[in-house]
Amino acid sequence: MVNQLEELHLRLDKLEKQKNQDILTLVEILANATFFGELKKTNCHYAINGQCGLFVLQNDAKNKIPTVSECRIKQCAESAKHYHIKLSNITCTLCQEANTGLLESSSLQKNIKDKGSKRSPSKR
Repeated sequence: MVNQLEELHLRLDKLEKQKNQDILTLVEILANATFFGELKKTNCHYAINGQCGLFVLQNDAKNKIPTVSECRIKQCAESAKHYHIKLSNITCTLCQEANTGLLESSSLQKNIKDKGSKRSPSKR
């Protein structure tokens, strides 16, 4: 009986140590994602006014995607009422677009039109 209690105690200690390691790993991953996401966001020419100008979403996305808001981008190429993804460091970390630096807004709008801005968020 005493051996079984000792074994159980050792197993619990091992599980607690593993849980602590898992938490530390997650914190490290999130810290790295936040840091590198901020770097990407700073250098991204689609990051405008807290929104991603690369993706244009229609009205039906408002209640389906929680990180969507009405367009706040001045001189946006899209004329009808539409939405963009709100930016965060994590959002920018997950973005697969290459960052080419800041551009003037007129060349940004041309670039968005040329790339076919009506992408869905699932293509990120």
